[in-house]
Amino acid sequence: MLALPLPPLKPCRFLKRKNRFLVESDVGPLHLPNSGRMGELLLPGTPCFYHPRATPKTVGRLLLLESRGVLVGVDASLANRLLELLLREGVFGSLADLRKEVRLEGERLDFSARIGGKEALLEAKNCNRVEGGLALFPDAPTPRGARHLRLLSGFARAGGLAYAVWMVQHPLARAFALDPEDRVLYQAAREAKRAGVQLLAYRVRPTLEALHLEEQLPWVWLPSQEDLEGHHHGHG
Repeated sequence: MLALPLPPLKPCRFLKRKNRFLVESDVGPLHLPNSGRMGELLLPGTPCFYHPRATPKTVGRLLLLESRGVLVGVDASLANRLLELLLREGVFGSLADLRKEVRLEGERLDFSARIGGKEALLEAKNCNRVEGGLALFPDAPTPRGARHLRLLSGFARAGGLAYAVWMVQHPLARAFALDPEDRVLYQAAREAKRAGVQLLAYRVRPTLEALHLEEQLPWVWLPSQEDLEGHHHGHG
């Protein structure tokens, strides 16, 4: 099983969120590399684990927290390192010319490469919202995510290989879905699928030592508001 080693971690308790990327804990302010809301995860008193490294504003970086008896990964920046691990292991095919942070039409995508001799573009996304075994993305509206999917669609239509890969850092996930509440992202993903973009999701099981890449999650298309043809649909 592939695993991404984590830096040394220390325990702490979450107190409150100060802003999108800063939380208050019982050990001091911590950097949180995740713009999602995480309302069901970031509860006062929640046991967490951080990597101590002092900066002018923080005492370290929050990586894991405990929820429903399991460890959940909250560092969204590790999604592209997990994808790089899959690429270098040849999971998508023989790899050459891997480049990171590739600029395209004013946006930045995570990777370009040659896979099996073909030009490829890849984007990694992070997910840690799980409801009843279903991983749901996004946790907050993401116009940037939709722009990335449209770029990948154009690349796929022009004959390239294109991948959007979600890393679900939550061991209770059994399947993956895009939340149709984010209509712009949802429609961009449907167009991407039609264009030939590979839409994939992997479950990641965090431990205190590493993030373990587990199996690919089945993809579920939840009905959109349009699909329901005006029928009232409560979404919790």
